[in-house]
Amino acid sequence: MTEPDRATTLRRIEPAGDDIAPDPAEGEMRALYAHRPGTVRLGLIRSRDGRCAGPDGSSGTLTGPEDLRILRTLRSVADVVLVGAQTARRERYGDIDLPAALTATRTSLRAPRPHLAIVTRSGILPPGLTPATTWIVTVSGSRAAALGGPWASQVIEAGGTDISPRTLLRELGSRGLTRVLCEGGPTLAARMLERGLIDEFCVTTADVDGDPGAKRVPDVPARLRLAHRLAGGPFEMERWVAPR
Repeated sequence: MTEPDRATTLRRIEPAGDDIAPDPAEGEMRALYAHRPGTVRLGLIRSRDGRCAGPDGSSGTLTGPEDLRILRTLRSVADVVLVGAQTARRERYGDIDLPAALTATRTSLRAPRPHLAIVTRSGILPPGLTPATTWIVTVSGSRAAALGGPWASQVIEAGGTDISPRTLLRELGSRGLTRVLCEGGPTLAARMLERGLIDEFCVTTADVDGDPGAKRVPDVPARLRLAHRLAGGPFEMERWVAPR
């Protein structure tokens, strides 16, 4: 095993179990994080003081190779990644590409890679996105609703003056995107949680202080129960699920 592989081995803390060694296809991880159709999963990272961004104001200084295994696994079993426009621009989102070994595991899903759905009123998007796999979620009469060209068929109106999260999810589902991974930011995550629409909350805690000016990551709702806790490097990764 190479040194980078040792650095990304994950330990099962609760319930205790064998280590999860790196695997290009992440077979064990994908089984652990299986994503049922029709469910909404929230995947976030936070600093040890609960902030959504590290010292530089982005999540980039919170993450590392251990957390990247979680992120890639969550994306590999999702139909669509849902994110707010501010987060998408700040974090420089692009098309949701996966390593070849993980792309090859998606035979039962709709597409070789997850689609991306961005919640926006302005229609100001990160550059370089592919319209065919990007959805614009907005409200009626907004600048985003008026986007033309290749974006015209990709606009989803999910409300009049405010986005309705339930309508958003219904519209994504009608397009075959039923396994939803919401990656925030905190405002969108909080709205989804407040409405009881999150079936699973996967949260990584990094052992670093966050930007004092950054928003706090929402707390895990009391209705969710801990499914497992992993550890690797300076991270702890928890998966909380709604009782069935």
